[in-house]
Amino acid sequence: MHFIKIIFAHSIRILLGLIFIASGYLKLFPIEPFELNFIDLGIANWYTAPIIARGLIGFEFLLGVLLILNLGMNKFTIKATYGILLFFTAYLIYQLITIGNNGNCGCFGTYLQMTPLESIAKNIIMLLILITIHLFPARFVMPGKYFLIPFIFSISFTAPYILNVPDALISGHRTGAVNYPLQLKRIYSDTTIVKPAIDLSSGKKIVAFMSLTCGHCKMSALKMHVLQQRNQDFPFYILLHGDSVKHHKEFFDFSKAQNISHSYFNNADFYSFVGGSLPAIFWVQNDTVKFRSLYIDLNENEIKTWLRSGQVPFTNDTIRNSEVLVSDTTN
Repeated sequence: MHFIKIIFAHSIRILLGLIFIASGYLKLFPIEPFELNFIDLGIANWYTAPIIARGLIGFEFLLGVLLILNLGMNKFTIKATYGILLFFTAYLIYQLITIGNNGNCGCFGTYLQMTPLESIAKNIIMLLILITIHLFPARFVMPGKYFLIPFIFSISFTAPYILNVPDALISGHRTGAVNYPLQLKRIYSDTTIVKPAIDLSSGKKIVAFMSLTCGHCKMSALKMHVLQQRNQDFPFYILLHGDSVKHHKEFFDFSKAQNISHSYFNNADFYSFVGGSLPAIFWVQNDTVKFRSLYIDLNENEIKTWLRSGQVPFTNDTIRNSEVLVSDTTN
């Protein structure tokens, strides 16, 4: 019986540690939804969110390894594990109150989608496991633990930056050609397409072509949702392609992009606009393409600058080779 108790004590401790490591790792790929949560909540900006997100993931890695190796249990590990579980549970309760039991809470990234209520139940189970570990500790001392702990701390908090480098450290993106007509008027003359309620070919608009089943499209739509929520005057519009009956709910549950004007463009002509690459996000002025974005290029301050003064960002595009702001005199 004593042997069974020892095996049980070690097993549940290692299981809890593995859950923390898996939770952190799955948040990393992709990490953008986790980062955007902090911006959406108003507790971080575009520069601090990647640091906070990776810091929390590093903390999960740290707790996972410490639990598995049975290190610093009474002095740090158990107290810190209680703290992070209660922190995440409080956040989930806030999410449940503010937006309801909708979408993916992000506890296991996009790999294993759980509603806030499901995740709260998961955290309660983890807390019960932790209480059991606390009441019935496993008697095991890792050799050389005083040398291991600083190493584990440093590896845990640097791993998220190594495994998924922040966007700000990546350069060399090619935006493609600019200053050509997008010919959005074709959309309004085609009787097989749902007509946008606004004239996309007039004035300044940021028009995104997205597929309902494209993962990068969902990610970009989520970022656009956050940007639109922070800037009601941003002229975003999404043209969606795909089976709305099958995929509409999944797309909008993930992206929360209901606050962005959108319509469906289920026509073969859709792909003539995007050139085979999705998402395609065009900054257009009077139907002329001034810039083409990827997720990384949707910069809040640069959009504000373009809307205010006509300056558009370019980074190693096919026309210019230097990183400059180009003024558009037809503002």
